[in-house]
Amino acid sequence: MLEILNIIMRFSTWGLATYRWGKRNERFMLFLSLGLWMDFLAALAQKQVVSELGWNPNPTALLPLMSIMAVFNGILLMAASFSLRRQLDARRNQFLILTCVIAGPTYVLLATLLGASPLIFMAFPVPFMGLSLMILSYSLIKEEVGLKTMATLFPIGAFLLGVINLTYPLTIRTPLATYLYGLGAFFRAMMFIGMIKYAFLQVKPPEMPITELPAGAFYSTGKKTFNVLLRKMQSSGNGILITRNHLRDIKPRFPVFWVTRATSGQMGENIMAVSPTDMGILLDLVRRYLETGHSLVVVDCFEYLMIENGFENAFKFLLSMKDTVMKYNGTLVTIVEPSAYSKKHMAMMQRELEKLEL
Repeated sequence: MLEILNIIMRFSTWGLATYRWGKRNERFMLFLSLGLWMDFLAALAQKQVVSELGWNPNPTALLPLMSIMAVFNGILLMAASFSLRRQLDARRNQFLILTCVIAGPTYVLLATLLGASPLIFMAFPVPFMGLSLMILSYSLIKEEVGLKTMATLFPIGAFLLGVINLTYPLTIRTPLATYLYGLGAFFRAMMFIGMIKYAFLQVKPPEMPITELPAGAFYSTGKKTFNVLLRKMQSSGNGILITRNHLRDIKPRFPVFWVTRATSGQMGENIMAVSPTDMGILLDLVRRYLETGHSLVVVDCFEYLMIENGFENAFKFLLSMKDTVMKYNGTLVTIVEPSAYSKKHMAMMQRELEKLEL
C-alpha cells in the first residue's frame, strides 16, 4: 500500500509542477517538471512497486533503468537550480552539467558491463540525485519561497529526502534501511503538500490603476515625494517598492522587496527579502509584477546597491529596470541623496532620469 501511495504522490507532485510551468512559463519549472517525471518513472522501476502492481519483470533489467533515471533526475534538478538562480548561462555551470551527463551514463554502462553488485550500481546515481535535491531545495528557499509559507514544505521535504539518498551507500544494508524508506515516503508527502501551495502561488495584480503619475523614468531627492508615492501605492494596491527600510507603520497592500544580506525569501504577506547582489533576480521579480498590471516602481535604496555592487553595476541595473518599466508603459522613480554621488555620477543619473515634481 505504501508503494502505491508513493507512486500517487510522485505523479501528483509532477502534475502540480507541470501546471505551474504551464501557467507561468518559468524555465526552471520546466527542468523541475522533467526531473519529477523521471522521479515518477524511477518509482515504476522499483521491484517492490512493480510487484505490488502485479508485474514480474526481470530484476536485473530494473537496476540499470533505475540508475540511469536517477542520474538524469539529478542532472535536471541541477539545471533547475542553476536556472532559478540565473546561473545556467555561466560557463562553469554548463561545464558541470556536461561533465555529469558524460560521467553518469558512463558509470551506469560500466556497472552493467562488469556485472556490478546493486550497491556499486547505485553508489553514484542515488547520492548524486540526493545532492541535487539538496542544492535545489536551498535555491528554492533562498530565491522563491523563503521559510514562512506552506510552500516551504516542498524544499524542506526535498532536502531531507536528498539527505537520505546521499547516505544510501552507507545505510542500504543496515537495519535503518526500512525506517529510512518510510521516512522517505513521509518527506515525499511534505513535498506534495508544499507543491500544492507553491503551484498555485500567484503574483497579485494591482487593485486599481494609478492615473496621476506620468509614464517614464524619474528621480527625486525629497522624502516628501517618497511619502506621497507610498500613500498612492498603499491606497491603490498598485506599485512595487525596492527598499532598505522596514515599513513599520503600515501593512503593505503592494509588493515590497527588502534589500538585505541578513535573510532571503518570503518574509510575510507582500514582503520578500532579496540580496543586494542578486540584481538579476530582483529585476525578474519586478518584471513579473509589471506583467500583471502594476505600473509604478519605486527604488529607495540605490545608494546601498552602489555600496554592494559598485556604481557601474548598480547603474546598469537601474538602466535595465528603466527599460523594463518603459516596456510596460509604467513609471520608475528612484529616490536619491545627491551628496552620495560625485558630479560625474550625478550627471549620468540626470541624463537617464528626469526630475519628478509632485
